Amino acid sequence: MVELEDAVDTMSVKPSNLLQHVQVRIHDIQSQPELNGRTGTIITWNPTKERYSIYVAAMSKVVSLKPGNVVLETGTVAQVAGLSSRPELNGRWGTIKDWDRGTNKYDVQLSPQQVIRVKVENMRV
Repeated sequence: MVELEDAVDTMSVKPSNLLQHVQVRIHDIQSQPELNGRTGTIITWNPTKERYSIYVAAMSKVVSLKPGNVVLETGTVAQVAGLSSRPELNGRWGTIKDWDRGTNKYDVQLSPQQVIRVKVENMRV
C-alpha cells in the first residue's frame, strides 16, 4: 500500500512498479576516486547496463554506477537478485539491517525469523 503525498488516499502497487529514491554512499570506484565517500540519490535503474543513475548533489552531476559501488542505507527495502548459491531467494524483498565493509555484504532481513548475508551487487532497489 502506498500513501499518496498531500492526500488521505492510498493505492495498491506492485513493488516492481516502484523505484525508491534512496540515499547511497559511493565506494570502491577505481576510475574516479574523487567519488568515493560521496553521497547521492538513486534516480533510476538501467536494466540493460545493470547500473544505477545516481545524482551527486555536491558535484551537481549524475553518475552511472554498478550496485557493487553503492552502499544502501540501513532500513532500505531492496530485492535479492542474481544469487546462484540460493536462487530460491531471488525476487524476495528484504530490509537492509547492516553493511559489513570488510566483506562488502549486507545483512538483509527477509522475515522476522530470517536474516541473510548478501553481496552488495545482489541487492536492487
